[in-house]
Amino acid sequence: MSFLTPLYLFGIIVVGLPILLHLVRHQPKNIILFSSLRFLEHKPPQTNRKNKIENWLLLLLRAAAVMLIIAAFARPFFKNTDLELTAASTTQQTIILIDTSSSMQRGTLWKEAIQKAVELIQQAKQNQIAIYTFDSRLKAVKALKETNSSIQHQSPIHDQELLTKLAPGWNPTNLGQALTEIASLLQQQVASDPNGNLLQNSTIELITDFQAGSQINSLTEFSWPEELQVHLHQLKTKDSSNAGLELLSLDEQSQATVRVVNAADSEQEHFSVAYQRTPGDPLQAKPVYVPRGQSRVVHMPALDIPQPLTQIILSGGEHEFDNKIYLQPREKTNLTIVHYGIPAAGATENPDYFVKRAFPKTKTRDVEFLTVGPDSPQILMAVTRIHLLIISRELSSDEIELVQNYLQQGGVVLFSLNDEISRQTLKPILTKQKEVSQKVIVDSIDINGYALLTNIQYDHPVFQMFQTPEYSDFTKLKFWNYQRLALPAEIPHQVLARFDHENPAIVNFPVGKGKLIVMTFGWTPAESQFALSTKFVPILDAILTLNSNLIDVPSQFTVGERIPFPEAFKAINIRPINQDQIQLTAGQQTINETIQPGIYQTTSENENRPIQKFAVNLAIEESNTTPLTIETLESLGVRMQQPGKSMPTSQPASEIRRQALIRELEQKQKIWRWLIIVALAMLGLETVQSKWISGTTSAIRKA
Repeated sequence: MSFLTPLYLFGIIVVGLPILLHLVRHQPKNIILFSSLRFLEHKPPQTNRKNKIENWLLLLLRAAAVMLIIAAFARPFFKNTDLELTAASTTQQTIILIDTSSSMQRGTLWKEAIQKAVELIQQAKQNQIAIYTFDSRLKAVKALKETNSSIQHQSPIHDQELLTKLAPGWNPTNLGQALTEIASLLQQQVASDPNGNLLQNSTIELITDFQAGSQINSLTEFSWPEELQVHLHQLKTKDSSNAGLELLSLDEQSQATVRVVNAADSEQEHFSVAYQRTPGDPLQAKPVYVPRGQSRVVHMPALDIPQPLTQIILSGGEHEFDNKIYLQPREKTNLTIVHYGIPAAGATENPDYFVKRAFPKTKTRDVEFLTVGPDSPQILMAVTRIHLLIISRELSSDEIELVQNYLQQGGVVLFSLNDEISRQTLKPILTKQKEVSQKVIVDSIDINGYALLTNIQYDHPVFQMFQTPEYSDFTKLKFWNYQRLALPAEIPHQVLARFDHENPAIVNFPVGKGKLIVMTFGWTPAESQFALSTKFVPILDAILTLNSNLIDVPSQFTVGERIPFPEAFKAINIRPINQDQIQLTAGQQTINETIQPGIYQTTSENENRPIQKFAVNLAIEESNTTPLTIETLESLGVRMQQPGKSMPTSQPASEIRRQALIRELEQKQKIWRWLIIVALAMLGLETVQSKWISGTTSAIRKA
């Protein structure tokens, strides 16, 4: 048996206390006067100080209880064969973490970073080496699991070859996320392999310019392991002056508003901002004075030229990696909306009068609204060019077939169930199975006064903009009549809103790849107040945005930002202008590749899908190149190693590993618990024995 804290065994001397109490006899203190003492022989009181123990059992119980409690504090355990593994020395582990963000393009920073990494590999000698890079996310060059893979992967030559393939990119710096992910990987390594490397044997060699634009906020929510140490190699440039350019706004006429940011350690304060068509050809240069550590907003002048300019440059800074922004005005979205209804000639009693005015043309979109009456020619355009189909009248069999085909290909249909004639049109659109469509019940209902909307599903995109309390009031929206709709369980549907009589008001039907939105009411003033309310245009616009073929991608992004694309962008090529293309795979709706600043455009084999252009610029945080201090990370809990000093170690790695195994073994066995239980049992027996002895003595004295 061994002990985890053997120093507590010195407390065994406390066992002498019960023995001492058994050997000591005290003189009587109280003198009791007795009247008849003349006939008694006078003798002085005698004290028995003989070294004689009268109650051996009581003494053994007390001594055993004390020894058991002392042994419990010493934390005993039984050794096993696992501790024999500690005879071998534990391999040290070095994790080289290199900054590849855009700020590392300044001067000779990247060259110095590679040189420092090579030095660390050569100094590591027999250590296991892992190599990671980071910018906005952590990337493994040589992962931790590869450090034990083969002798070839452990050679310094192989590690140096991996470094030659690295280069700084254009992404922003997220140092906090990189450190937390590395620490988490090391903790997982220890948990999955208890006999492997410990955190005490791992060192993170951080190579970075450690600029103020680095994101480190994620470290505030992470508990940094006390055993893990970080050695910071902070790189600095001779020319510290740097200023950056950020695009704030860009209108339809390509008139830009930019912000010039000057670093706190910059020596320059006078700059100029200008348009640029070709390299070295600035237009309309505008001088700007920006004190160090501050920023200034500049409104660029409008230029009367046939084609808008695509670049703005900043002059006066020492480093050029962040002195250019690309401009791409948001192009107008071309929408096509088809209404199967009765053409309105200025009559407010017609649904077409209101629905046509619900989709006005704006600076960002052109709307082509087509009203198809009963006598109008059939629509010949492709279904992908129709962004919303509205139905407010009875359809012919050919028109019903076109609507079914439109829904199967992912279209969105808004159906107004406003009269008895439209009932027969809805059933075949919902399902082609006659036995199921016959279960659909549509009939009129008498309303005493008016009906209101209740049970509104605010989490659905149709009502999502009304979630806040100031917009969620529908009590002023009254309906004079509507149609009662009863649906069988065979037809999947979702009721988005009900009337206060519990009948469905707005229902969403998934049909094929598309969506069918059915309103069981009309929106003219004779039927309801819907068209005259402030809810009419937002709800119809929200129904329009349900179309997956609607391309509405913003035109300005920053490097590292996820660029979302609609589902319709599947199998679309995205490429920089005059460069190689990026292929989006099926189902992919964001660009994950590292892209650099520039102007990109989308191309597709589908002729009906227009070309989409967007610009990508550098994040403004990378322009804040003022160096941080090592105390910044220490204040967030990261255990830092001072530059030029090695972390003190009071014990060798093998001894640290052995002690960790001992602690784990003792915690599993927990013998101290049983010792405490036995000690309590001993004390219980001692109490019973003491009471019995005191009772016997009292009986003798009475006798």
